[in-house]
Amino acid sequence: MNYLPPYNEKQIRKKFSADLADKLLSDPVHKWRAETGIELIHREPNKKELERIWDNFSKMTQEQKEISDKKSLEFFGLTNAEHYSKIVNER
Repeated sequence: MNYLPPYNEKQIRKKFSADLADKLLSDPVHKWRAETGIELIHREPNKKELERIWDNFSKMTQEQKEISDKKSLEFFGLTNAEHYSKIVNER
């Protein structure tokens, strides 16, 4: 299967309730993902969703991964791989 970009703002507003869409789009991580179409590893409510995002991240181009790692370092002080490992080991 190929890389599937995160939902954009229009898709978020269509898929989720107005309250949840507003909450997601006010979060800097979700907003950045929606604006750029680039995956970024972040905490999810369950391991299954985290694994889905990690798998999707692995399907991005090297250029997309570099852009994402730069943003991950800005947001979390860790690369995506480091952040994924940290989250998985905390569960």
